[in-house]
Amino acid sequence: MAKQGRLTREKFGYTMPVDEPLYPKPPVYYRDMETITVAYETDENAALDLLPEAAGFELTLPATVRIVIAKMPFTTFGAYEEAYQFLDCTWEGEPCIYPVRILLNQESALAAGREIWGNPKKFGHIEWQQESEVMQGIVERPKGSRICTVQMKPERPVDLEPYDMKPMGLRVIPNPEGGDPSLADLVLNSCRVTPKQAWSGRGSISFGVESELDPWHTLPIKRITDALYVRSDMDVAPTAKVVKRFF
Repeated sequence: MAKQGRLTREKFGYTMPVDEPLYPKPPVYYRDMETITVAYETDENAALDLLPEAAGFELTLPATVRIVIAKMPFTTFGAYEEAYQFLDCTWEGEPCIYPVRILLNQESALAAGREIWGNPKKFGHIEWQQESEVMQGIVERPKGSRICTVQMKPERPVDLEPYDMKPMGLRVIPNPEGGDPSLADLVLNSCRVTPKQAWSGRGSISFGVESELDPWHTLPIKRITDALYVRSDMDVAPTAKVVKRFF
């Protein structure tokens, strides 16, 4: 005779699989991160086309993009590398960032980023290199198809105080029955970054394959404005805020 299961709702874990979740519940901790960040001015209309419409959520002018290559030797997700392209924005007048594209090589960080905070993460190949005085990040998807190359020469030490980084993500969950998404909302997260050392210098970005599948090149480079190497710790807040619900 058939019997009903005993896995009731109150026994569900934080996420799937509910009996052994893929990733931990926030807060999330990062230690001894290394990042190369190169900023550039881009086309304003191209940036506005990618920014979700929401009262209080605005593009900072001149339109500025930052590409970050990050090496994370220890996090509570596990060790991984990540590359992300984001726009400088404001939420209700306060600085925030909008991630447009993110590639990384670790499954739990990918799933958590998409499911909790609406970060547009995909699997990719990120290679961090240093030869002589040049730091370099190579971003590929699939392996061998280079999306972009980021280079930086650390030249001068910079004093950076701890600060709050506030990413705004667009979280979209499809509806299995078709039609509009089951959920679509803007999520404002907060990460406390504690720099240990920082260096400014000259940087460059070059786009490789102009792929319609991973169109990083659609935010074109007008002028490189800044380049920074930072070693830091980061704590991701235990909760985030839904600032707009589309569905």
